[in-house]
Amino acid sequence: MSHLASTTRYERDPPPCDAPHLTTRPDPRRSERHGLDVPAAGGSLRPALAPVIDHLRRVDPETVPAAERALRLADRFAGGSAAVAAPAWARLTTAEQDDLTATLARLLLRFRALEPLYAERGGRPGYDLALRLLEGACHADHGFRAMAGLFAGEGLPGDTSARDSYLAGSLLWHLERSAPGTRVVLAAHNAHLQTVPISFDGRLTGIPMGRCLRDALGDDYLAIGLTAVTGHTADMPRDESAPFGFTVAATALAAPEPGSVEAAFAGAGLGSGTHLADLRPLRGRAADPPDRIRLQGSYLHTPVVAAYDAMLCTGGSTVTRGVGGL
Repeated sequence: MSHLASTTRYERDPPPCDAPHLTTRPDPRRSERHGLDVPAAGGSLRPALAPVIDHLRRVDPETVPAAERALRLADRFAGGSAAVAAPAWARLTTAEQDDLTATLARLLLRFRALEPLYAERGGRPGYDLALRLLEGACHADHGFRAMAGLFAGEGLPGDTSARDSYLAGSLLWHLERSAPGTRVVLAAHNAHLQTVPISFDGRLTGIPMGRCLRDALGDDYLAIGLTAVTGHTADMPRDESAPFGFTVAATALAAPEPGSVEAAFAGAGLGSGTHLADLRPLRGRAADPPDRIRLQGSYLHTPVVAAYDAMLCTGGSTVTRGVGGL
């Protein structure tokens, strides 16, 4: 599970038509960074609801008490990530859980229904941003329920998809507000980037962000996975007492499993150094395509050639220290 997804957006003027690759003008390239995830990686509604409440004070003060009640309830189980918040959310009463969900849903419907009034009172940019933040709070609230069910082994198939749907929607939200020709570099966990559904033991876990972006952008979305043949990976044992609900354990990578994309790199003599493989020519042509990819210290069974457009294999992976108590 990743706890961060972000984009770097590049904007530049079109080059002169008679010199598409050369220009003597100063390079007008400009980059920006944006976060895409639900608030606090699904750990707290405060980063989303607090600015929404500030906005409501200006455009619809009568709704502020309801929003503040939702925030007070959400603060009772907030944590550094969904791994902390979801188990704490599960300890609320059913009435409290449902009250939070219902209040957020009513606020969202009112936001949309009164769009002309809100935009007139607070300005269009302010409305758009506040609406997106409230949508993030609603997706995160759904995530509390979905993650609690997943941890308890009782969740609905695909119920964790709400977070990835929001991630994809955030990127598209930024693109809609970007200059023509804008390009985006999107950094996230492989499981969020891949373009096919994620399943464990034959049970649908979720529709990833990458599938949503492929549906929206077609071939303009390029999914590049990252893996390694040797080195160490960051396993994440659950620990609700830890700041993010898990600790980070540096785990040595075992030899690649047969059928994995890592075994394919090793078998081609590409187990050391850094190599980028274009997987698109293999679709429908490879006799025995890889059917799994490393996921921390285990494997995610997925049709790798269909899930990714390319795969970057490093000679050896390392684990960053200073994260999760490592």
